[in-house]
Amino acid sequence: MVILSICDNIDILKILRIVKIAITIIKIVVPILLILSCMIDVVKTVSSNDVDINGKLLKNWISKGVAALLVFLIPTFINLLADLGNADTNEISKCINNSTTEKIDSLITEQAQKYLDVVKETLTSSDYSVAQSTISKVKDKTKKEQMLKELEEVKEEIKKKQEESKRRASADNGWWWPVGSKETTSYGGVLFADGTPAATSITAYFAGNDSVHRNLGSGGHGAIDIGAYYDNVIASKSGNVIYPGPNDRIDYPDEAIRAGADGKYNCRGLVGNYVIIDHGDGYQVKYQHLKANTITVRKGDHVEQGQVIGTSGSSGCSTGPHLHFQMWYNGTLVDPLNYVSASNPRP
Repeated sequence: MVILSICDNIDILKILRIVKIAITIIKIVVPILLILSCMIDVVKTVSSNDVDINGKLLKNWISKGVAALLVFLIPTFINLLADLGNADTNEISKCINNSTTEKIDSLITEQAQKYLDVVKETLTSSDYSVAQSTISKVKDKTKKEQMLKELEEVKEEIKKKQEESKRRASADNGWWWPVGSKETTSYGGVLFADGTPAATSITAYFAGNDSVHRNLGSGGHGAIDIGAYYDNVIASKSGNVIYPGPNDRIDYPDEAIRAGADGKYNCRGLVGNYVIIDHGDGYQVKYQHLKANTITVRKGDHVEQGQVIGTSGSSGCSTGPHLHFQMWYNGTLVDPLNYVSASNPRP
């Protein structure tokens, strides 16, 4: 009912409490004034020998006495009529009677708890301000201290959320790590000795002079290798696919190349399955060594940042499952680590 909701409104109850005090004052003060007036009339009657005046004063005294009694009994009559009348009138009467300081303090405490629960759920600054303002009005010191303690914990969560939002906003405008985030993939369950997930670790750097790439005669890697063990590979940024085309082979098997007797890897230029995306502004990226038949895009497709384009594997010239991530800017190879970082994955 509407009346019941009004009775739980703190501001309305404060007004009703003032009304209740006013009624109480009227109940007490007005009868007292009328009685005092009657007493004055009595004194006049006693001191006067005029029969007519005494009769008039006596009638006046009786009228004022009756009026005083009626004023005193008005609230009682109202309650009686309310009990005999409809439910809404009765509820209004109850609202007035229940508009006590204790009731108002109780409702403030309930409201503060409600707002505290809300901000725990939403973790927004606006809800935090509302909860803080309401809790400051709680009279019970013990409950107030407990609520403020919980609110302080929520404040830390809000701060973390805001920092995460800033990080994600930054990621939206930049480059994402080309392997799915921990929230969306398992990283194949492969961990290095230090417990680091393989898909966040770099096994070869852009200008690396490791034995593998030196023996290939490349004079440098020209890319980074990420230890992604059959994991989702995503578009590091939005762009348009320029390879593979509809007729290009995408089913090279995962056959890791092994060194021959001379210690050299005879790759013969095999790159296996890969995708090249033109990310705009002069940037192109090759996502290489993908698992057979896992490429989900074709030449001409537009891909969004974070879209899965395939699965990491070991196709082509590869010594084990990983992602070869190679970047060009205006046709010149650049170090991808100037753009991507494992600490900036897909949100």
